[in-house]
Amino acid sequence: MNIAMIDDVKQDLDTLAATVSDYYARRQLTVQLHTFSSPAAFWEDYTPDKYDLVFLDIYMEQGNGMNVALNLRQKGDSCALIFVTSSDAFAVASYDVQATYYLLKPLDPVKLAKVLDSIQIKSAQDARYIEVICDRTLVRVPVKTILYADTFHNAVQLHTDAGVLRTYLTFQKFEELIQDLPCFLSCYRGCLVNMDRIHKALEEGFLLDNQEIVQIRKRGANAIKKEYLNYLFS
Repeated sequence: MNIAMIDDVKQDLDTLAATVSDYYARRQLTVQLHTFSSPAAFWEDYTPDKYDLVFLDIYMEQGNGMNVALNLRQKGDSCALIFVTSSDAFAVASYDVQATYYLLKPLDPVKLAKVLDSIQIKSAQDARYIEVICDRTLVRVPVKTILYADTFHNAVQLHTDAGVLRTYLTFQKFEELIQDLPCFLSCYRGCLVNMDRIHKALEEGFLLDNQEIVQIRKRGANAIKKEYLNYLFS
């Protein structure tokens, strides 16, 4: 696991690096830590998808951590982002860059450990897959690549990053197949959306991270959106 940390206060940077190193050492997990005293130093080292996790201060003399996060997302980088900063002024804005967490200084090691625990759980979830028959071939489909599933001519269509896969299951059988995966939410009869791929909720439905919109049924729309919010906060 590759981790980057950006903070122009050396003491804060050293404390964060030591705390994170101790967390992974106690769990006998190997990580590579890279510390940077400015956004410019980070960008000199950066290559796409190099880092799995990036820690960011927001208030720095030579740059703004929120701008770094925005640039990462504009480049299509899906790394986990954790802000560690002195003010909660940008807490709401952190949702726009899909930040994993927003922590305030001084750093609380116990709270940080819980945050890193949740990231480890998320990594395990990202490794999940389902198996379906497509064109008489057994295909393993990583759950994280599925945007949503719907029905078409008696087939279940999996809309994935690689395109649409069709499998001739009943939708009920498909629901049984993914019943242990809490990330799927019913938007209307015959349509399930992967909540991990939702960018934000709109009036008419969900905007996915590939800019597609999945409609939701009008009756019970508020309950559907509430279920999504509950999933986010869990």
